[in-house]
Amino acid sequence: MTLTVQFQTILSMVAMGIWIGMAMDTYGRFLHEKKKWNWFHFINDFLFWVLQALLVFYVLLQVNHAEVRFYIFLALLCGFSAYKALLEKTYKRILERTIQIVAAVLRFIKRLLEVLVVNPIKWIFTLLLAIIMWALNMVWRIAFSLLKIIFLPFKWTGLLIWSFIPKQTWYTFKDKVSKKAGFLRSAWNKAVTWFKK
Repeated sequence: MTLTVQFQTILSMVAMGIWIGMAMDTYGRFLHEKKKWNWFHFINDFLFWVLQALLVFYVLLQVNHAEVRFYIFLALLCGFSAYKALLEKTYKRILERTIQIVAAVLRFIKRLLEVLVVNPIKWIFTLLLAIIMWALNMVWRIAFSLLKIIFLPFKWTGLLIWSFIPKQTWYTFKDKVSKKAGFLRSAWNKAVTWFKK
């Protein structure tokens, strides 16, 4: 391994150490909730560190064909320490600001979609529903009017027949119905009283 390759390897591992620090802060900001331990957190942490290891190995493979030396780990540690000492606060401020900007843009897009898409759809749906209800009401009125016209001859016939029925016969029929209704009402009251007892 030439000195140039070694120098490139050291710089690359320092950069990867800085990257790991940034990735840890980003991961902690979004995914790592401060609650008691559970399997979901364990799996997330495991996948996170596997991904970081694969990235370091890929960079090392591109720089020096994945030749592992002791100074590689020292360069990673130096890069991580440099991030913690010099860049962490600045990166966290930038990260928070970026999150705020993205959240504001997403809220604007959501509001824009509501104004341009959701609200017109609701208005169109309400209009269609009102038109359908108006049409059903008109159909019902027309149908009711037609039924009245259809049954009008039967009404006239009934009134004509009623005019020929003697009033005495009607009063006799009404008295019989009233007597039977009174008997049924009395029987029902007795049955209810017996059931309560």
